Amino acid sequence: MIPHDILTLYSAKMLEYGIAVLFLLLFIPFWSYVQGPAKAPALATATRRTPVARAAEWFLIPADRLFHRGHAWLMGGDDGLVTVGLDDFAAKLVGPLSRVSLPAVGASVGQGEQAWSLTAADGRSVDMLSPVDGTVAALNPALAASPDLAERDPYGDGWLMKVRPSRLRANRINLMAGRAVHRWMEEAAAGLRGHVAPGLGALAQDGGAPVAGMARAIDPDGWDRLAATFLLTAEEGPDA
Repeated sequence: MIPHDILTLYSAKMLEYGIAVLFLLLFIPFWSYVQGPAKAPALATATRRTPVARAAEWFLIPADRLFHRGHAWLMGGDDGLVTVGLDDFAAKLVGPLSRVSLPAVGASVGQGEQAWSLTAADGRSVDMLSPVDGTVAALNPALAASPDLAERDPYGDGWLMKVRPSRLRANRINLMAGRAVHRWMEEAAAGLRGHVAPGLGALAQDGGAPVAGMARAIDPDGWDRLAATFLLTAEEGPDA
């Protein structure tokens, strides 16, 4: 083969490669146009509906929350705040609710310290403990007009407040998740069962599901003291 033919063949190959590369460069934007613009993922919110599981056949527990032994929960958010609420046990223990008294925005709260109170229909109140240290950043505005939301939907629209945590890493030592929550809730249910004899007939409707106001059903005269024992705000040592 003479040198002229070699150069001609080389030029032809280079042209073929160039056409192939050009095709790929043109194909990529064409394919993107056909597929349309990419959709941004939906942002999660603190009040989203989450699957819940039953513990001790009575009480509901979401898998995405951390729980404090005072029967309050918290859940983190993307804004650096944590959402705080009461759990299903506390809601059924004290309800129906006529008022939820929350700290003011800007107030400091401490883990294991009294932070809010639940007032029942008879006017008596029970204090509850904060599950986290920090500063109150927002309150649930719906509770002023509908305090029963905290009882009917404690893990959703009935959340209580948002807190800017100050020692969240340290606070997690005193919080529970996963199987530990189930074991603890079963113990609480067993403790409540121990106050009723025989069984839970005084509390139950429709085959044994606990009704709102369990503490009042057990002890109409001293229900607030009984509830405070389980919520760890009784004056004497708790046994829940």
